[in-house]
Amino acid sequence: MAVLAGAALAGCARRYPARVPPGNWGGPHAGMVVSDSGAEIEYDCGAGRITAPMLLDRRGDFDLPGLYIREGPGPVPANDSLLPKYPARYGGHTDGHTMTFTMTVANDSIPTQTFTVAYGGNPNVFKCL
Repeated sequence: MAVLAGAALAGCARRYPARVPPGNWGGPHAGMVVSDSGAEIEYDCGAGRITAPMLLDRRGDFDLPGLYIREGPGPVPANDSLLPKYPARYGGHTDGHTMTFTMTVANDSIPTQTFTVAYGGNPNVFKCL
């Protein structure tokens, strides 16, 4: 009986990390730096923030609050308080090596965007001209 209970518990073992590993993530059109408190994100012509720790459910999924920061052509001010910010949701999935995430702005003023990044990968971001 103890062997069956042990086998059942082993079958329920977590296959994904409990949180997104901190550090640099990068891929086409996006770069993300994950910290214990959330993440900073760079996109083509924009930026974003995840404003909560990036905890994962048992399937490796997340759904977190954040901001989308619209950037325009030309230089970006050092103080981003001058840039328009929009409440956003960041949902996605990771196995700890590759992450696919979607950014959705709350008022639908920016089209929903999906990105795939890799842990330790280089961001390939093009800023607006």
